[in-house]
Amino acid sequence: MQAIIGQISGIVAMLITFSSYQMKTQKGVLVTLTAATFFNGLSYLLLGATSGFALNVVCIVRNICFCYQRTGTRINRISAIGFAAAMCLLTALTWQGPVSLLIMIALATNTIFLSLGNPQVLRYSIFFTSSLVLGYNVVVFTVGGIVNELIAIVSSFRGVLRFRKTARPKPQ
Repeated sequence: MQAIIGQISGIVAMLITFSSYQMKTQKGVLVTLTAATFFNGLSYLLLGATSGFALNVVCIVRNICFCYQRTGTRINRISAIGFAAAMCLLTALTWQGPVSLLIMIALATNTIFLSLGNPQVLRYSIFFTSSLVLGYNVVVFTVGGIVNELIAIVSSFRGVLRFRKTARPKPQ
């Protein structure tokens, strides 16, 4: 029963994540993603993925802090480094083998790129970070997590293409 509730929590997280794509402001996105991260963390906890759970707790705190900080500022970058360091420490404390490195590297990297305030750079980073989380989700087997990361990769690719700078001919 615990595994079933864990899978359902992962699917709820995935659905909430999809709704975050519809938010107009970064704060709206972060608030919505915080709710998704809660359910994702619950999913990991119920599936016995302790590293994923612990790092998602850090992501909840990070998202709340980032809601009140201006992106790209010095304090934002310093706090991002602090959150990434906390993720490294928690990974050591919840070590489940090399698979723990996948989610640690992904979420710590995502935290740093999130703090930079450049949406296009963040989209590029998602190819890397979501691929690592996808690998973690395959190993711990969370259906919602697997589908979520696959869609994140496709969505970020679409965003990169949509918002790329096009070469414009120079006026003569």
